[in-house]
Amino acid sequence: MAMTALAESFGKGPLPMSRIAESKSIPIRFLEGILLQLKKKGILESIRGVDGGYALKRPPETISLIEVLRVTEGSMSYVSCSDCVSKVECEFGWNPDTCGIRRIFSDVYVSLLHKMETTTLKDLVIG
Repeated sequence: MAMTALAESFGKGPLPMSRIAESKSIPIRFLEGILLQLKKKGILESIRGVDGGYALKRPPETISLIEVLRVTEGSMSYVSCSDCVSKVECEFGWNPDTCGIRRIFSDVYVSLLHKMETTTLKDLVIG
């Protein structure tokens, strides 16, 4: 949600963290950690001073949803093995080549990744 606020204000200067938190109903302590992670990964920049805040480093149409989620959430898989290559052993000792659960969740994972890779911050902004 914070990234949609920053996408909406792209090109209009930085947004103070307090304004992002208030506009999207995000606890400021929680938001602070997320924004710092995104800054460290080069997605955001911070500007100091009275008129400072956070801003996207690139246009919203060049930042994919998966790029943001990988920084903030880590793995996108539903089951621990679905984002692994097929040669990774199953934690339960099942054969990964014949596991129907792994196969269906791997298919879901690939579809989900494709959607998140092709969705940009600009797509998330209503208006």
